[in-house]
Amino acid sequence: MRPASGFSTLSKIIIGGSLALIVVLVAAVLLRPQPQGPSIAQPMGSAAIGGEFTLTDDSGETFTDEDLKGKASLIYFGYTYCPDVCPYSLQAMKAALGQLGEGEREQFRTVLISVDPERDTVDALHQYVQSEAFPEGLIGLTGTAEQVDAAKAAYKVYSAKVEDEGSSAQYLVDHTSLIFLMGKDGEFVSAFTHQEPPETIAKGLRDYIAAQ
Repeated sequence: MRPASGFSTLSKIIIGGSLALIVVLVAAVLLRPQPQGPSIAQPMGSAAIGGEFTLTDDSGETFTDEDLKGKASLIYFGYTYCPDVCPYSLQAMKAALGQLGEGEREQFRTVLISVDPERDTVDALHQYVQSEAFPEGLIGLTGTAEQVDAAKAAYKVYSAKVEDEGSSAQYLVDHTSLIFLMGKDGEFVSAFTHQEPPETIAKGLRDYIAAQ
């Protein structure tokens, strides 16, 4: 089940809290020296984003940063109880991939890393990522609070529980809302905000392919 409809108003309020962090992160990437090469949503190149983590995928298997190598990845940090921004971001990811040819799509994997390990069990994530509204083959990752914190730290992602005053049993999670594009070598390439139109994301993906 999902949070009560009253959470929609609260979610719009707390999302603002993470927007400042998003602006800082994106600005930091934008201010980095821009290497020569195809244009992409954010400049291509190295950044202190990404790193070691050990989590559990939605089939119950261990999944580490090493498993990202060999294929480019679109990674989003969110959670299954998210009422609007997370589903919207995953749908935008699917729409962007849908604008690519089959051969192009096959060059990318999609990953959802939970920022709510308390509720996002392996089973809950497995059911969630099967939604036809989300990218086909979407991988859900969760773990202990410590493991999730380590993954968040590696990607410079912020999240914090925001409890509803009327119910301590239900809560939202305020969090950074970015789609990270990681190269097939596991290194950071680019980041898209959840407000980017699918066309912009698709262009970024094509530019990444062209740069290979």
